Amino acid sequence: MLQIEFLSFFSSALFILGWICLISQRNAFKQVIGLKIMLQGVTLALVMAGKLQENMNLAQTMVISALIVETIVIALALAMIVSIFRNIPDGDIDLLRKLRG
Repeated sequence: MLQIEFLSFFSSALFILGWICLISQRNAFKQVIGLKIMLQGVTLALVMAGKLQENMNLAQTMVISALIVETIVIALALAMIVSIFRNIPDGDIDLLRKLRG
């Protein structure tokens, strides 16, 4: 039972750490890293839920689906970062307001 509590704490800590990074950072690349940390916390929570329900096949299927979605989200975010760094070399997202037509 101690292992479940540790996994629960660790997945929550990863999610909260990623959320804080996403909220507090102004650099677009650092925000994507925060998003990645959040998604890893969710993935760990899915594994923990499968272990609690004693249905690891379903948990593995959900994790694989989450990893596919996560890969697509990160690829799109990195494409947006390339676009941001072309226009704003600092990568500061507060300066994106200047790009309005």
